[in-house]
Amino acid sequence: MLVVAVVVLLVVAMMAANFFHMFDSAGDEPGESSVAAAGSAAEVPLDGNVSAQADTEGDESVAAAVVEEPEETEEPVADLGIIVCVDAGHGGNDPGCNVDDRLEKDDTLALALAVQEDMEASGITVVMTREDDTYVSLDDRCYIANQADADYFISIHRNYASGVANGVEVWKSTNASDASIYLADAVSAGLEAVGVSRNRGVHTGSQGSEYSDYQVLRETAMPGVLIEMGFVENSDDNWYFDTYLEEYAQAITQAVLDTYEASQEGFDGDSSAE
Repeated sequence: MLVVAVVVLLVVAMMAANFFHMFDSAGDEPGESSVAAAGSAAEVPLDGNVSAQADTEGDESVAAAVVEEPEETEEPVADLGIIVCVDAGHGGNDPGCNVDDRLEKDDTLALALAVQEDMEASGITVVMTREDDTYVSLDDRCYIANQADADYFISIHRNYASGVANGVEVWKSTNASDASIYLADAVSAGLEAVGVSRNRGVHTGSQGSEYSDYQVLRETAMPGVLIEMGFVENSDDNWYFDTYLEEYAQAITQAVLDTYEASQEGFDGDSSAE
């Protein structure tokens, strides 16, 4: 009887132990179950580093959840097939006109660079006679334009007068082609539309003589104009120049585009810009 009682007690004890083990397993935290699952032979890396494997999977899941916005890329500007030589007057040891430390060579370069930027943004290829404070001879300026086989030539200057004078003016050569005439009129009208103290109009030849052209217009092989962007000694002209520099650049660019378009149509018998 004693033996039977001992056996019964052992059986009851084993059943109770199994019961409590099942209860403890059911109460495990989710994290403990996940670790146990991660410890299976299919998922545990060869080195047995369960935590490293779990971290890697977590990083990948986070990375997958992050949707990266594609970088915005600007559409390339279409090449219009137009080449323009932009000539910043004077430079280096040739300051041009200067009044109260305001140098013509600085103003012409500033506007020329603005024109270059605007033209290139419009699909025009630009050749510069100078891009910094460098002296370039008139012969070299003509050579640069001709060597580039430019379609148009734009020379930028500022004016000076010993008396009272103001306003912008545009010059063309005495034997100006229809394209040069159209370009001169278009530039003059465009600058006036931006705003000037006075539009002095389009002139032929040079300030020395209406029968003698500026060298850069006489010895370049393409339609071209020389622009006098106001008088350096005139405070109003200086204000306009400083205030509307970018707008002037855009107007010059548009004048070239309009001239090119008109040339494709043969100017329709009209050599003046509307």
